[in-house]
Amino acid sequence: MSKRTLPNIDLVIEGKDLKPTVRSSPGIVELQNGYDWTGEGQIFFMPASDEPMLEVDFEVKKEEYRGLMLRCTYADDYGIYRIFLDGKNVRQPDDYMAGQKLHDFDFYAKDLMVKDIYLGSFNLAPGKHTVRFVCVGRNPMSGGNYLGLDSVRLRERWLKKRKMLQ
Repeated sequence: MSKRTLPNIDLVIEGKDLKPTVRSSPGIVELQNGYDWTGEGQIFFMPASDEPMLEVDFEVKKEEYRGLMLRCTYADDYGIYRIFLDGKNVRQPDDYMAGQKLHDFDFYAKDLMVKDIYLGSFNLAPGKHTVRFVCVGRNPMSGGNYLGLDSVRLRERWLKKRKMLQ
């Protein structure tokens, strides 16, 4: 009997491929291998400024409707970050000016773990796109404001309309 394999529905841009595109505020950025990270490891950012920021670029070959996923690390010394795609906050409500709070991502966890963050589905134009992380603080339990980005994943989506159930 042959082994079953699940279909690959993600285009994965690993940390090693994102690393050459990194731009950041002062600090140390390195490719950290081991743990449960994809391929050769995660991009590990140890900021040394009061306003930490890290951004990476990824390429889209052809326009497709895809779900944008970031595989990120959570740990006891990680910060709270706001995430932008091509300069726009990915979780900014349409009526933001009405006083709603922007969504921030708290990467603190007591125990080290890697989780996928779904940022929404988009028709991304072919070419370069930028994901930017801006630190907005840290959890009171956290020992720092570090950041770990394992990979950017573009998940296959379907635009099929289904009949309404009667």
